[in-house]
Amino acid sequence: MDVVELRRHNEARCQRILDRAELLDVDDLDWARVGDVELDPQVVRTLIYMRDVEGYTDRDPVGLSAHRTTLSDAMVAEFLDLWRAEEAGHTKALVRYLDAYAARTGASIPARAMPPPSVPGAHERVLGALGGVVGRTIAAAHMTWGAANELLTVNGYRLLSNRCGDPVLAELLSRIASQEARHYSFYVLQAEWRLAESGLVRLALRTMLERAWTPVGVGEGYKPPADFAFVMGYLGSGDDGARSLERMDARIANLPGFDGLQIYRRSVPATLAA
Repeated sequence: MDVVELRRHNEARCQRILDRAELLDVDDLDWARVGDVELDPQVVRTLIYMRDVEGYTDRDPVGLSAHRTTLSDAMVAEFLDLWRAEEAGHTKALVRYLDAYAARTGASIPARAMPPPSVPGAHERVLGALGGVVGRTIAAAHMTWGAANELLTVNGYRLLSNRCGDPVLAELLSRIASQEARHYSFYVLQAEWRLAESGLVRLALRTMLERAWTPVGVGEGYKPPADFAFVMGYLGSGDDGARSLERMDARIANLPGFDGLQIYRRSVPATLAA
């Protein structure tokens, strides 16, 4: 399949994803049963982390994530609007669960962490004004980074759903994971044809992922690296966690130019060293 045909094929699939988009509905869950099951402290800490990181996406794109080349693509712009709305729904649902759990059990749940104001630096503003090859590279990087982060998120929710022991929480996390899976599919379909289009983009993004990839929500003013390392250590433990990490690395390695790339299995030590 040549690049033109690949783009046409992938964008048709992306359009079907957009057509199926809907906000998360959790009103039918048995909220009165929240707290019947006492959660493992590791589950609570992981859930708090997920709540906070989901909340970081509840704002308009800024900096390079709002690059004019990216947002001039009508399909991507529509997706990002839907993505923010659905992510905000995830935050709301996780807040609702944690508040209900705290009220029922007396558990101490810290307030939701808010992201710092995002002010693009001078270098980022310069890049944001450029188009051409630079603009196409930034758009491809946005889609590739998004795919990597959403894949991690999907698997994190599924692992926590299987381990939490609370049927209400398990169902909530399963529903969120289903939406995150759609987000991942959109990002990876967009990333695939953009990477296939340019050898320069493939080389640049492979180098960036090898040297600089960090998951969404980790960084100065956001969640500390040690918190991410804890979550990865907890969810990545056991046979199911190890298999999940292997599958995630294999999926990212299937993208054009990424053969043999591993970003997840090295993410905990790299994060701790940051």
